[in-house]
Amino acid sequence: MEKQKLLIAVHQMNMGGVQKSLLCALRALDYNRYDVTLYVRKNRCDLLEQADPRVNRIIVNNDKTRYYRKPRAVFLFLLFRVAELLHLDYLSPKRKLETYVADRQMRYEKKRWFPDGTAYDVAVSYIQGPTAQFVEKYIPAKKKIVFFHGSTDENHALHETVFPRFDKIIAVNSGCRDVLRDLYPAVKDKIGYIENYVDAAAVRDAAKAYKIDRSGKPTVLCTCGRFTPVKGFDLAVEAAKLLKKRGFDFIWYIVGDGEQRASIETQINNGDLTEIIQITGILQNPYPYYAGCDIYVQPSREEAQPLAIIEAQILGRPVVTTATVGGKNLIKEEETGLLAPITPEGVAAKIAALIENEPLRARIANKLKQTDYTAEAEAYRRAWANLLSEQESA
Repeated sequence: MEKQKLLIAVHQMNMGGVQKSLLCALRALDYNRYDVTLYVRKNRCDLLEQADPRVNRIIVNNDKTRYYRKPRAVFLFLLFRVAELLHLDYLSPKRKLETYVADRQMRYEKKRWFPDGTAYDVAVSYIQGPTAQFVEKYIPAKKKIVFFHGSTDENHALHETVFPRFDKIIAVNSGCRDVLRDLYPAVKDKIGYIENYVDAAAVRDAAKAYKIDRSGKPTVLCTCGRFTPVKGFDLAVEAAKLLKKRGFDFIWYIVGDGEQRASIETQINNGDLTEIIQITGILQNPYPYYAGCDIYVQPSREEAQPLAIIEAQILGRPVVTTATVGGKNLIKEEETGLLAPITPEGVAAKIAALIENEPLRARIANKLKQTDYTAEAEAYRRAWANLLSEQESA
């Protein structure tokens, strides 16, 4: 039987939850049935070497054109800034600027990487937003699917135009599916979900690579993620300050990097927390930090289905996370972790509760360690098989 042509497009392949979940998705595919092409729209590819070797073709867009320096883009930018300074309507020129730049980028991608108009049997945009727009507009396919990795929608106007043209819209859990159905009632019958899956055996093996330095502290906390406002690292720093004030003796490792790192480091310095909070930067293998901590903390303002929490649970770590959509989906209170209000005080209180209640911490850890992930792996493979075929997804 001739293999079906499957294209999966993603915006980039640097460290992140979307990218790690995509690696798991690639391992779940039936390569006897599908000839798979992976298209990475930006040349940020730290995790690309971990892609399943059965992927037949990998395309990385290496376009270095500075579209914002094109004459029309410069004109629209100046128009936008002048309108903003004069307190006039600046949203219209701003939208025109973004639309112009995105259109120029996508036209280049189409001409450079997909010039022959090859039609795929299935095309998957593994992320919402501009990548979904590119797949919808420029990739011919019999069936088109878009994944939505979020609990809120910052591109609603774009998605209102794009989503109706997809055959399936896939959220990462039932809560996010319901959010999307409320936002897009006209296409609610197309919206399903597939929960992110993590390869438990691979995580456990990676966690054995090295031992972390506990610095002689009785309690070690760990947080992992991108340094962006949505991840709530500023809340973590304030929570650490409150815990220090209460006399707790601990070290808190933050694994990651990003646009907000400098401001977070300033916040740490100003709070006299340099001996307590240690930033490791991005690690290709962060799992020994998960395994070596006593409590994993996810202080995010928004989460859809945070892989970091799943990975911490696989390693038997009690979790304190904020009550986001993803947090509520993954945590059963006092069974697999604790849910905190999205405030420094709330996060600090829940961490303190786990530090002070060692029997509860041990009970949660034991429950997590006894969890069997074998069934989840098979369910995930079936979900992908159903999604790509003519059957209904979850």
